[in-house]
Amino acid sequence: MNNIETYFETEDGNLWSYLESTTYHMEEADEEYQTILNNIEEILDKHPNLREILEDEKVVELTLDDAKALQELQVQYLNKRDIDMRNSFYLGGRNLYYYLKQMKLIDWLKRQIDVAFFMSIERN
Repeated sequence: MNNIETYFETEDGNLWSYLESTTYHMEEADEEYQTILNNIEEILDKHPNLREILEDEKVVELTLDDAKALQELQVQYLNKRDIDMRNSFYLGGRNLYYYLKQMKLIDWLKRQIDVAFFMSIERN
């Protein structure tokens, strides 16, 4: 994900499109994420009733096998959500760093840390 621009570099400034673009990059680059998406698609292919409920918003009866698959589908969606949340957390940190760097605060903080470090050495 190193080649993803920061939110501040986006042309439209739309947060949701920025997050969607990072998800698109994850779908291509993250093997675990790809596996989860493939698992979700496999479950939906094997259980068309689930697809009708979730995608077509139809009311259909589920077999016992469909109900078990629905439980597995929920697990896969939760795993996907965990990765999405972790990705959002790291993107937030990355964007904060970029923002602070643009404001020249990173360099200022580095100087403050250097001064504090050298002062602590002089005391000892």
